[in-house]
Amino acid sequence: IGSKMKILLTLALLVTSLGGVAAGMSSEAIVDPNVSPMNYTDGDFLLQGFLAVPETANTLPAVVIIPDWDGVNFYEQQRATMIAQELGYVGFAADIYGIDKHEVPDIEERSTLAGLYRENATLFFGRIEAAIQQVKTLDEVDSDNVAAIGYCFGGTGVITYGLLGGNGVKGLVSFHGGLTSIPEAGPVMEPKLLVLSGGQDDTATEVYDLEQTLDEANSTWEITRYSGIEHAFTKWDDDRYNEWADRRSWESMTYFLQELFDEVPFDGMEPEEIDVDPIDYTDVDGAKLRGYLSLPENVSGIPSPAVVILPDWDGVNEYEQKRATLLAESGYVAFAADIFGKDLQTNLTMDQRINLTTTYRSDPDLFTQRIQRAIDEVKQMPEVDSDKIGLIGYCFGGTGIIEYAFTGRDDVKIVVSFHGGLQTLPQNQVDIKPYVLILSGGVDDANGNQTILEMSLDNATADWEVTRYANVDHGFTKWDSSAYTILSDARSWDSMMLAFEEFLPMVSETMTSSTSLASGAKVVSLIGALLVTAVSSFFV
Repeated sequence: IGSKMKILLTLALLVTSLGGVAAGMSSEAIVDPNVSPMNYTDGDFLLQGFLAVPETANTLPAVVIIPDWDGVNFYEQQRATMIAQELGYVGFAADIYGIDKHEVPDIEERSTLAGLYRENATLFFGRIEAAIQQVKTLDEVDSDNVAAIGYCFGGTGVITYGLLGGNGVKGLVSFHGGLTSIPEAGPVMEPKLLVLSGGQDDTATEVYDLEQTLDEANSTWEITRYSGIEHAFTKWDDDRYNEWADRRSWESMTYFLQELFDEVPFDGMEPEEIDVDPIDYTDVDGAKLRGYLSLPENVSGIPSPAVVILPDWDGVNEYEQKRATLLAESGYVAFAADIFGKDLQTNLTMDQRINLTTTYRSDPDLFTQRIQRAIDEVKQMPEVDSDKIGLIGYCFGGTGIIEYAFTGRDDVKIVVSFHGGLQTLPQNQVDIKPYVLILSGGVDDANGNQTILEMSLDNATADWEVTRYANVDHGFTKWDSSAYTILSDARSWDSMMLAFEEFLPMVSETMTSSTSLASGAKVVSLIGALLVTAVSSFFV
């Protein structure tokens, strides 16, 4: 093979391995455990966990990993290693069953052991607390910054720990944890909780019951559901493993931990200045419309992905223009679309808002016609990659997102609804083409019935993801609203931007392409940019 081709092959292998590890897509072939066994006790009961420490002299945050039902073995040791190597935290795979029960291959024995701890929440709590306290004594650990995560049986465990008043950690993350055997709410639940659940694992009713229990405990929670995903979706050696859900859940956990450990400040990202140009266009019925276009600074001949923004019920005004400005700062062509008409964009009275939104909600054909016209306007722009268009909407616009998805059209790759009114869902018998991301407040009545929502999306064969935020009401992203919640605004924005990385990928002329997150972190896309650069350098 020629020297240039050898370099390209080496580069491709390097980038692929870096991309896989960074995204949490690691397999047994990529992650070899790099851990040290550590004995500790819960009272007189001998336990042995496995410690992974980054190569640094600093004290670091720590993540305690509660194992699944077959014991603390190779898988948990891999995850501890990933915590240390990828995230830079101390990782500790905790023991629950005891030093002689790290491998439990027999299904009947697993059921007996797991059942023992599920039925004895106090015993389960004690085992988890012992691991947490052991980790907090370590010289390498910042004892004020510790979290616990759990898989399957361990996912149930971390929820149990929080509900029983465990306060030895700042946050808890449950991956595909069983939700039917958690205890009732006890004391105030102090740690923040992130629950990552498969849509084909836990039922929507079970998730609703969990929300009620967590609300009774005054918990700050976030629950994300992935469509069509079964139990054990993060287990590499399980037939139900799903690479995409593994990656998405790992990313969600990563930014949850960064915020938790105060590594990145969450802010509302409200721009001080608006950078848009008005664009007049006409709908097929003759309606005069005016949208607002914001272009990224680096547009230089390479078409960019585009995002169409549907406004809330007071028209396309400064709020939507600021959101367009934010998206352009992240490298997207952004277009704040008009629904009501160019003369109905600002200072609408309450009666006007009610009448206008009622008109469009009662006439979904007209509503989706306005949306399609905005998409068509964007598709013909020379700055836009017409194969990479996303559609997002707020409040009334979030409702429009779902109406559009249920038309069966395939002009966009992803639709994102922020606190949309979803009480009444379309009844169209179609297959939904774009990916559907729904971000809602946990006490927002406009969200409607979660069970009906999931059933409707499943019946339309949609690929969907639904996240709800504790004690968050309608309008939580509106900077000037009394319902505004900075944490939920930032987390929902980050969730959308991470989804854009997958469904609206960018190709940069530079070596990297970075997407700004509300948390202040960056998602770096290396693979396409590096390979494009390499090919250009060697073969032009």
